[in-house]
Amino acid sequence: MRKITHCIIIISLILLSTANSMLAQNQIPNADFESWTAGAPTYWDTSNENILGTDFVCVTKDMNSPYSGTASAKVQSVTQNIFIIGPITMPGILTLGDVIIDITNATGTVEGGVPVTGQPKYLKGNYKYQPVNGDSCIMGIGLTKWNGTSRDTIAYAYKSFGDVITSWQEFSIPIEYVTWTTPDSMNIMFVSSNILFGAPVGGSALWVDSLWLEYSQVAVHEIGYRKDVYLSESNDGNSLVVFSGNAIPVKIEIFSINGHILQSVEGTGSNTTLINISNLPKGIYLARVLMPGNKSQTIKFSRL
Repeated sequence: MRKITHCIIIISLILLSTANSMLAQNQIPNADFESWTAGAPTYWDTSNENILGTDFVCVTKDMNSPYSGTASAKVQSVTQNIFIIGPITMPGILTLGDVIIDITNATGTVEGGVPVTGQPKYLKGNYKYQPVNGDSCIMGIGLTKWNGTSRDTIAYAYKSFGDVITSWQEFSIPIEYVTWTTPDSMNIMFVSSNILFGAPVGGSALWVDSLWLEYSQVAVHEIGYRKDVYLSESNDGNSLVVFSGNAIPVKIEIFSINGHILQSVEGTGSNTTLINISNLPKGIYLARVLMPGNKSQTIKFSRL
């Protein structure tokens, strides 16, 4: 069986930044999924696609027992048989960006986003989930800022949920900041199958409703950061350097830009720990150092 997969969120719209507000109103458009246009929730895009004459209807308006209001969004992985090609499973994707499917290469991307103000700390909402054959869903958010020529990743977060949830349950996803800059745009995405670590499974269904961003009165840079620990890239680009002024025990993790963990290294307990990254292929990566007290520090680096 051939599968269409989606592994990376690309947020590329040029959007304007506005002032920070600790009491900002909910900035997620149509967060209750009450408004629908042409079969999709208004302001959102979906993986509802026509491929070679076959319709994949993966996101639908569900008016049967929503969390609030009159409707929720049902996001489901759908299998259809396409003439000559055979069965294809399309993961259900619901996003504030634009879903772009490449049927020739059996891949997809999500581009774009919407404006955001301030520095949200959590993506929250309500969900139900009915997985098939051990499948799991993904919920994620990405925050970026335009630097004049391209978009910088400011923060990101995602979680995978695999339990059967038949009644509405609240989810909470803490947003991890790569840099302490205030973002100017965001993308939120829900996927009915765990396409990061496997193929979509037909029939897995996710319901979402009543979303919101939660802000904190404590500045982001005051949380999860220690001045006596410093993570950087070496001058030659072949190593990551973790300096611990008081020889604090740390753990270093390296991720691909789409969230796959590539390396996990325990610090040596000395003041300086070097992590060899010369074997990494060309690309953009994230490195995180974990410290006692549930504190962390993250940087983005590239291999050219």
